Amino acid sequence: MNLLDLLPNEIRELIQKLNYALDVVENEKRTTSRVVCNAITEKHCPACSSCNFVKNGKSNNKIQTYKCKECGKRFNDLTNTLFANSKLTMPQIEKLFQCMNDKSTICEMAEIMQVNIKTAFSYRHKILDILSGFNEQIKLCGNTEIDEHYMSINLKGTKPQNMPRASKPRQSHGGSKRGISNHQVCIASAIDEFDNIYFKIVGTGPITKIGVTNAFKERLKSSVTMITDCKSSYEEFASDNKMHLEQIKSGTYKNLNGYSLGNINGIHSDLENFLSKFRGVSTKHLKGYLCWFSFSKILKYTTELFNRVNKFMNDTMVKMTSININNLYNNTSGIDFNAVYEEYHYHV
Repeated sequence: MNLLDLLPNEIRELIQKLNYALDVVENEKRTTSRVVCNAITEKHCPACSSCNFVKNGKSNNKIQTYKCKECGKRFNDLTNTLFANSKLTMPQIEKLFQCMNDKSTICEMAEIMQVNIKTAFSYRHKILDILSGFNEQIKLCGNTEIDEHYMSINLKGTKPQNMPRASKPRQSHGGSKRGISNHQVCIASAIDEFDNIYFKIVGTGPITKIGVTNAFKERLKSSVTMITDCKSSYEEFASDNKMHLEQIKSGTYKNLNGYSLGNINGIHSDLENFLSKFRGVSTKHLKGYLCWFSFSKILKYTTELFNRVNKFMNDTMVKMTSININNLYNNTSGIDFNAVYEEYHYHV
């Protein structure tokens, strides 16, 4: 049918029918499942990863369910994904990813999606958990600038009864510690010549050889040229792993071979700007925000502006997440705050 052959009243009638169909489909509960199913390239059991399963009826929402012939578990296309048991409509889902792409705060996201703050918080952290999986797949090669970034521990969101230290004015305890102390989170960070970015929280206080090893042992290819400052922890790691090392002396911009840490310093500056939008990020959730920053950078480098929201949605909506109502507020930083603050014995 050639639309240009239709009369004006026939085109208007067609538009009305299409708008009605769009409204129905967008708000159907099974639409999300259909969208996810269409994006899945390989279906498997989320419990045991087996591809040996059979159809096993449909749910009340007409969503196809399956039964694994290996482990006997029943599942559907949404099981353990971002939208398992979701009540969001497709317009709300699209707004969710628009908010993530725009770096919206939780309150802004809740208002735009027309959901409560707890729901917005839940979806944000499910997405951050999925992005952590992308971060663990990153491999660094070529000339790779490596440095560490420090941030003060932030206990935002911690209930008073769970605080590892008394909440008292800083000055009443003689002020904060000077220099790099164990009250600062150490973030090992790197960027290679292909703009791959990697962050890993390695503890608190100054970086150690163990911290460098934990962060980069599985990330750096043997052909990497490590570009670092003159800390002994980097020297020892490079020596142990037989990697070429170029070090930049303190107070200088480049070494004699022309290498510098300009790119990683720029990434640290961008990271600070990114985190400042959220008016303080809790250290226990910092890992997810670091992965979000890295993913956003890669998205910016590789995807046209008008395609980024769809790319964000397509890359994450079919991935598995371990976040649920029972572990949503867990500490994922790997830092034992009680051990960090065990020296604090305030009289209350």
